[in-house]
Amino acid sequence: MMSSNSILTKVKAISIEFRFVLLGIALGVLFLPLIKPFEIVTSESVYFLGRFHPLIIHFPIVLILLVLIFEVLTKTNILKIPNFLIGIILGTSLISCLISMILGFLLYLTGEYTGEIVRQHLWGGVLLTFSVSLSVFLFLSFHQKKSQNIYPFYFILLVLANLTLVYTSHQGGSLTHGKEYLSEYFPLKLQQAEWEPKPVEEMLIYEDVIVAFMDRKCMSCHNENKAKGGLILTSFEDLVKGGKGEHPSLVKNSSIESEMYRRVTLPVNDDDFMPPEGKPSLNDNEVSLLKWWIDNGADPELKVMDASLNPEIESVVKVYLSELGIQQRNRFLQKLNTGNLIKSLDKTENVELTIDPYEEKSIFLSMKFPPSSFGDNDLLNLQPIFQSISKASFIGSDLTDDGFYHIGQMTSLKELYLQQTQIKGDGLSQLSVLTNLELLDLSKTQISDGNILNILFLPSLQDLYLNETSISKEVIDAIKENNPALNIHLERGKFF
Repeated sequence: MMSSNSILTKVKAISIEFRFVLLGIALGVLFLPLIKPFEIVTSESVYFLGRFHPLIIHFPIVLILLVLIFEVLTKTNILKIPNFLIGIILGTSLISCLISMILGFLLYLTGEYTGEIVRQHLWGGVLLTFSVSLSVFLFLSFHQKKSQNIYPFYFILLVLANLTLVYTSHQGGSLTHGKEYLSEYFPLKLQQAEWEPKPVEEMLIYEDVIVAFMDRKCMSCHNENKAKGGLILTSFEDLVKGGKGEHPSLVKNSSIESEMYRRVTLPVNDDDFMPPEGKPSLNDNEVSLLKWWIDNGADPELKVMDASLNPEIESVVKVYLSELGIQQRNRFLQKLNTGNLIKSLDKTENVELTIDPYEEKSIFLSMKFPPSSFGDNDLLNLQPIFQSISKASFIGSDLTDDGFYHIGQMTSLKELYLQQTQIKGDGLSQLSVLTNLELLDLSKTQISDGNILNILFLPSLQDLYLNETSISKEVIDAIKENNPALNIHLERGKFF
């Protein structure tokens, strides 16, 4: 039976003998980016294997860095690491690099990910495998010839491999989190734009404090485009005007009579409590500020500095201003991050992409005017931002039911406008995963009685528009019976 030393000696001898194969691997991987998606037929097994790429990629990240640390510790005489152990880790890192690169390349071939960031990530993976292959080759050559002239080249390649690893990992993270994911909170604020807080002397209680927390927690449901209960909170005039309820939203000098204050102070389990379930509630400081402001005249021109002189509210103002500064900076950085994510996309000349003014991490998508061709395949160009899209309008586009597969991946989608598209409803069932979808407009489409029933599986749907469709009255009545809370509109809806 062979001893462990004999096995290691044999493995080392075989590795040294066949080390030139590594040069072929290093050169071969450089040709991978020349193969483009859709040039070969991608089967389900390609999709299945490709999606293991994010799991496997963590192995080379740890191993390549570990090799560099061990080499530095050995050369500085801090710790003596056996050469055979470094060789095993280095060889394992090469194997994991190859597996990860192959799986990533399969994922690339499916066409699920497109754009410049994907190309950069692919090239990063290729260069990483290239540099690790050469590092292993030079490591083996060094230990065969014992030539000190080889070691510097090996060490330099090892450093370059780790630098390439950082770059490649950053591009991979950017595909999911945006280009500024790593640098967003960098202490030195190396951003293209700098956040400058508004001086406290210029701040107003209503505009800079009340509006700030209503913007984050209330205005997504009470704005010009979506006014639940007829209430709009985006301007002081609309706030005073109030909604459709019998009680006024704001009564100056009386928080008790103001519906907006009553709603936010009800028990959480009350049906009238605001904001509704799933949205962040006002904290104690925000409730206190709102009450004090209303009870003291609800003056939109009242300055923060003047309010802070009042002992009743002074401590609350100071605490909240500290929280507000952090919130405003985070929102600025989020908006910058979302903007950079939009800029990173390729081929967006036929769509309009804007940042949600009430939620900086969300994106609005709409067709440009005058309209240009937009079909199912064009959705692929938008894949990096799928999870950020909260409102999408494909009015007048060439989308068919095949596009529902990709729309079903827009997990944050709240409103979907499909007027005058080519859909018939065969793929409507694929929207059942959209747990946030509240509005669906199918006006002027060829949706049929049988297919429209799939909307019963949309868990959060509140408004359905069926203007100028062939849906029968019997089916509409059946839908209403099964989901009485759903508002079915047969008139023309709003255009977005």
